[in-house]
Amino acid sequence: MKLYTAPTSPFGRKASIVAREHGIELDEEFCNPFESEELARLNPLKLIPVLVLDDGAVVLESQLICEYLDSIGTGPTLYPEAGRWLWRTRMMIGHGLAEASVALRLQQVLPEAEQSETLKDRYTGRMARAVAAFESQADALIPGAMRMDKICAVIGLGHMEFRHGEDWRDDAPNLAAWYDDAMERPSFAETAMD
Repeated sequence: MKLYTAPTSPFGRKASIVAREHGIELDEEFCNPFESEELARLNPLKLIPVLVLDDGAVVLESQLICEYLDSIGTGPTLYPEAGRWLWRTRMMIGHGLAEASVALRLQQVLPEAEQSETLKDRYTGRMARAVAAFESQADALIPGAMRMDKICAVIGLGHMEFRHGEDWRDDAPNLAAWYDDAMERPSFAETAMD
């Protein structure tokens, strides 16, 4: 299987983490989603990640790719039934944190005349609220087996810290401590952005 991704994509990283958690080897091909014609051929939305299966079938979007990998992998599921609505809500907060972090970065690299202060403020506020939500639920991330909410928290925080700095840690000491511990896990450490 081949995963089309980019080295700084939190969504591609999420799929890579799930593959590692389940012992699945992926051929990862880095591409520039703004320039790749092959990506446009595989995904009409021209977004990464894209997973091409061995039979040529294509699975789009990180959430679907992760669910697919979970369904074929070894070991415990990352989508347990217990507490599913609570942890899935945290999963979506982590995914949304990553989306806001990427959107803010895309604003920042535009020519200054094309940047929107309104949008930058909106994304910054969204990130701050996501961090605050995780800080208030940090204890829920600690116990038990690996789950997708933990993976999404790591990819969201990781991208935010990589692109926007470590200031978030000042207001979220419990979350920062959890994140630092989590980064010792091989699937997280091997996919860290630097």
